[in-house]
Amino acid sequence: MSQPTLYEILSLSPTTSDLTPAIIKQAYRRALLTHHPDKSSSSSSSSSAFSSSSTSNGHLNSHPPPKTKKSISYTIDQISLAYTTLSSPTLRTQYDASLRRLAASSHTHPTTTLGKGNVVEDFQTGIDTIDLDDMVFVPSTSTSSNEKDTWYRPCRCGNERGFALTEEDLEENADLGEVLVQCADCTIWLRVCYVVAEDDDDKEEEEEKGDGDDEEKRKR
Repeated sequence: MSQPTLYEILSLSPTTSDLTPAIIKQAYRRALLTHHPDKSSSSSSSSSAFSSSSTSNGHLNSHPPPKTKKSISYTIDQISLAYTTLSSPTLRTQYDASLRRLAASSHTHPTTTLGKGNVVEDFQTGIDTIDLDDMVFVPSTSTSSNEKDTWYRPCRCGNERGFALTEEDLEENADLGEVLVQCADCTIWLRVCYVVAEDDDDKEEEEEKGDGDDEEKRKR
């Protein structure tokens, strides 16, 4: 059985010359939510806070994708690999060259199918998975709203702060419950998982609303 290309996994066209980082990232998010709709349950439509005890604020909204009929399902690892490879200009160039070589080989040897072989396996850039609580938390020391809390983690390449995340990164990916971050000095990627929990204020509002509904029913 032929293996899908990384472009197919993200539903992107390899012939498109203007695949910007924003377009690739949007395709990655769409693929995650399409093939793993449980990701959308990691956020709440009401105000929320990150599960890490180091964060106490953050108002995030979930936007689950429309339900679509699909016959093929890709794993989170496949989707993450597609994103990390295609979003890196160097890796994407190498991957495109591999696809061209494989296509040329299929013309010479008809039994070779595009997408088979080790094209995908050759681009295992290395993706470790950790929890947000496994990163070092650095709270903001400024009263300015422009300065956010940050998290960092050392990389195997030697950079003590190779992986760095901000509160803004977590807010942007709250509907996925995870964020991919590349080391500042090498091609290693890190998948950081976290859970968005409800604020206490939201719970109180929901309880008050529930009490009000009960009172209204009794009056009727």
